[in-house]
Amino acid sequence: MYNDFIEFMEAVVLPRHSANPDAIRLDGALTGGNFDEAGRFRHHDREWGVAEDSHYEPLKIALAAAESGIDPFVEEPTKTGLRLDLAPELQAKYSLPHRHMYIYSKSK
Repeated sequence: MYNDFIEFMEAVVLPRHSANPDAIRLDGALTGGNFDEAGRFRHHDREWGVAEDSHYEPLKIALAAAESGIDPFVEEPTKTGLRLDLAPELQAKYSLPHRHMYIYSKSK
């Protein structure tokens, strides 16, 4: 469990991407779901798990915003809890029309 998103990115995501720079997803796959967790971090007094099928690009967009002091996320309800999405102004910077960032909390 990491204390915040930046710590999670520095410890898990950035080293993985450096080791495999051609990968677009944390798990290295090109398609398909993968509900395994790459890791967990705290944000807004909740624990959030990042799924292995998350793409690097939206995570890095969120990291850049977080490092500049901007909260990169909006919380959205799911059937079983909450998910974090990129804030709308950041989603506009993502090159694809889909979320491709799968961060969930099971507590509401």
